[in-house]
Amino acid sequence: MASTLPPTKIVELRTSLDAEPVITPDEKVLWATVEIVYASANSNPSVLIQVPLPWSESDTHSERRSMALRFARQLIDHACAIVLGDEQFTTSSTDFEGLTQEHRLSAPTTNPPPAHAK
Repeated sequence: MASTLPPTKIVELRTSLDAEPVITPDEKVLWATVEIVYASANSNPSVLIQVPLPWSESDTHSERRSMALRFARQLIDHACAIVLGDEQFTTSSTDFEGLTQEHRLSAPTTNPPPAHAK
Protein backbone atom coordinates (compact mmCIF):
# COMPACT_ATOMS: atom_id res chain seq x y z
CA MET A 1 0.00 0.00 0.00
CA ALA A 2 1.36 3.43 -0.97
CA SER A 3 2.28 5.76 1.88
CA THR A 4 1.40 8.93 -0.04
CA LEU A 5 -1.40 10.08 -2.28
CA PRO A 6 -0.84 10.15 -6.02
CA PRO A 7 -0.53 13.65 -7.50
CA THR A 8 -3.77 15.56 -6.97
CA LYS A 9 -5.06 19.03 -7.61
CA ILE A 10 -8.04 20.95 -6.29
CA VAL A 11 -10.71 21.19 -8.96
CA GLU A 12 -13.50 22.68 -6.89
CA LEU A 13 -13.84 24.51 -3.60
CA ARG A 14 -17.42 24.98 -2.41
CA THR A 15 -18.66 26.85 0.63
CA SER A 16 -22.32 26.87 1.59
CA LEU A 17 -23.95 28.65 4.49
CA ASP A 18 -27.10 27.70 6.36
CA ALA A 19 -29.98 30.10 5.75
CA GLU A 20 -30.45 31.04 9.40
CA PRO A 21 -28.20 31.16 12.48
CA VAL A 22 -28.85 28.82 15.41
CA ILE A 23 -28.73 29.67 19.09
CA THR A 24 -26.05 27.95 21.19
CA PRO A 25 -25.62 28.28 24.97
CA ASP A 26 -23.33 31.31 24.46
CA GLU A 27 -24.36 32.97 21.19
CA LYS A 28 -25.83 32.61 17.73
CA VAL A 29 -23.76 30.73 15.16
CA LEU A 30 -24.18 30.18 11.46
CA TRP A 31 -23.17 26.71 10.23
CA ALA A 32 -21.05 26.58 7.10
CA THR A 33 -20.12 23.58 4.98
CA VAL A 34 -16.79 23.53 3.15
CA GLU A 35 -16.18 20.95 0.42
CA ILE A 36 -12.86 20.47 -1.34
CA VAL A 37 -12.93 18.27 -4.45
CA TYR A 38 -9.69 16.95 -5.91
CA ALA A 39 -8.76 15.34 -9.21
CA SER A 40 -6.35 12.44 -9.29
CA ALA A 41 -5.38 9.86 -11.87
CA ASN A 42 -7.16 7.02 -10.08
CA SER A 43 -9.90 8.73 -8.07
CA ASN A 44 -11.61 11.95 -7.09
CA PRO A 45 -11.10 12.32 -3.34
CA SER A 46 -13.00 15.00 -1.45
CA VAL A 47 -13.18 16.56 2.00
CA LEU A 48 -16.42 17.80 3.54
CA ILE A 49 -16.35 19.63 6.87
CA GLN A 50 -18.92 21.69 8.76
CA VAL A 51 -17.85 24.62 10.91
CA PRO A 52 -19.72 27.04 13.18
CA LEU A 53 -19.28 30.74 12.43
CA PRO A 54 -19.96 33.42 15.05
CA TRP A 55 -23.10 35.22 13.88
CA SER A 56 -22.87 38.88 12.93
CA GLU A 57 -25.51 40.49 10.74
CA SER A 58 -22.91 42.88 9.36
CA ASP A 59 -20.68 40.11 7.92
CA THR A 60 -20.79 39.89 4.14
CA HIS A 61 -21.10 36.60 2.26
CA SER A 62 -17.43 36.93 1.26
CA GLU A 63 -16.33 37.46 4.88
CA ARG A 64 -18.36 34.44 6.02
CA ARG A 65 -16.88 32.30 3.24
CA SER A 66 -13.36 33.36 4.21
CA MET A 67 -14.06 32.63 7.88
CA ALA A 68 -15.50 29.20 7.00
CA LEU A 69 -12.35 28.30 5.06
CA ARG A 70 -10.09 29.45 7.93
CA PHE A 71 -12.10 27.53 10.53
CA ALA A 72 -12.13 24.38 8.37
CA ARG A 73 -8.35 24.64 8.05
CA GLN A 74 -8.04 25.04 11.83
CA LEU A 75 -10.12 21.90 12.42
CA ILE A 76 -8.09 19.89 9.90
CA ASP A 77 -4.82 21.17 11.41
CA HIS A 78 -6.08 20.26 14.89
CA ALA A 79 -6.94 16.74 13.76
CA CYS A 80 -3.50 16.31 12.17
CA ALA A 81 -1.78 17.59 15.32
CA ILE A 82 -3.23 14.79 17.46
CA VAL A 83 -1.81 12.04 15.27
CA LEU A 84 0.74 10.00 17.22
CA GLY A 85 2.43 7.77 14.67
CA ASP A 86 1.17 6.22 11.45
CA GLU A 87 -2.45 5.39 12.24
CA GLN A 88 -2.83 6.12 15.96
CA PHE A 89 -5.23 8.79 17.15
CA THR A 90 -5.91 9.72 20.73
CA THR A 91 -8.66 11.98 21.93
CA SER A 92 -10.15 12.84 25.25
CA SER A 93 -12.98 15.09 26.33
CA THR A 94 -10.51 17.96 26.76
CA ASP A 95 -8.89 17.67 23.32
CA PHE A 96 -11.63 19.70 21.66
CA GLU A 97 -12.25 22.04 24.59
CA GLY A 98 -9.97 24.79 23.25
CA LEU A 99 -11.42 24.45 19.79
CA THR A 100 -14.98 24.87 21.00
CA GLN A 101 -13.87 27.87 23.02
CA GLU A 102 -12.14 29.41 19.98
CA HIS A 103 -15.38 29.09 18.04
CA ARG A 104 -17.34 30.44 20.99
CA LEU A 105 -19.41 27.30 21.40
CA SER A 106 -18.37 26.98 25.05
CA ALA A 107 -17.18 29.38 27.73
CA PRO A 108 -13.46 29.61 28.56
CA THR A 109 -12.25 27.59 31.54
CA THR A 110 -9.13 27.51 33.67
CA ASN A 111 -8.56 23.78 33.24
CA PRO A 112 -4.88 22.82 32.77
CA PRO A 113 -3.95 21.41 29.35
CA PRO A 114 -4.11 17.62 28.90
CA ALA A 115 -0.90 15.76 29.82
CA HIS A 116 -0.17 14.77 26.21
CA ALA A 117 -0.30 18.44 25.07
CA LYS A 118 2.90 19.33 26.94
